Amino acid sequence: MPSILTKAIIENAVIISAVESKALVNRAIKIHNLSPVAAAALGRALTMAALMGKELKNEDDYLTATINGGGPLGTITVCADGKGRVKGTVSNPVVETTLRPDGHLDVGSAVGRDGAITVIKDLGLKQPYVGTSKIISGEIASDFAYYYATSEQQPCGVTLGVGLQKGRCKSAGGVFVQVMPNCPEDLLYRLETVMYAMDEMSYQFDGSTAEQVIKRFFGEFNPVFTETQVVKYKCNCGKRKINNVVKGLGKQEAQSIIDELGQIEICCHFCGKKYTYGQEEIDKMFK
Repeated sequence: MPSILTKAIIENAVIISAVESKALVNRAIKIHNLSPVAAAALGRALTMAALMGKELKNEDDYLTATINGGGPLGTITVCADGKGRVKGTVSNPVVETTLRPDGHLDVGSAVGRDGAITVIKDLGLKQPYVGTSKIISGEIASDFAYYYATSEQQPCGVTLGVGLQKGRCKSAGGVFVQVMPNCPEDLLYRLETVMYAMDEMSYQFDGSTAEQVIKRFFGEFNPVFTETQVVKYKCNCGKRKINNVVKGLGKQEAQSIIDELGQIEICCHFCGKKYTYGQEEIDKMFK
């Protein structure tokens, strides 16, 4: 089943986005051969990327978010566009899994807490928007909530979860609550109470759609559902982009690699696809 993202609005003052992301996470596990803690971390980040991508106004708008907390996972990079396409990678996909005292995966220690989140949005303007904030927990959901509060001055709530079983993602999803400036104080207080109760998020999406999760937690507020979107793990690499990478090496460096190895092989970090260039292609490229 594909991953589905659903949006709803409450009293024209609060926007709620939710996505069931099991298919996204399992695709990432297959591509990157992720250890459990790497799957949990990258899975949460991909889920957040899907939610953020839905906020882009145009289909061709594009965002890239990097998370580097100084932990053994290294840098987590996720990308999304306005068409519901997301992709991601992590520097160390097979980092050893550790558990917290409560038995849950220790994602915070694997990500690290000494670093920053950086978000770059290409909105078709002369310069991209760049925002950054420090990492406060390494658990990713609270880190993105802090990013929105400090870098974009947007109060919000974020909850993300990835449930794993025997190396596969059993359930995954996330909820993103954005508060508009006109939100009444009493409504905000009631929403905060609901958000605090939204723990163990991965289990909430086990067998439930995004719409069902929104109704379960926010049904008392009579949410009005506004739109849905299919979200896919899809890489936008291609021969043209990789050609530019090879050209960036320069003729001399490209030829030295051909002389030493017989070919140039470039592997996409996001999808694992390999692009191979022989002597004939290099000659044509630099003719």
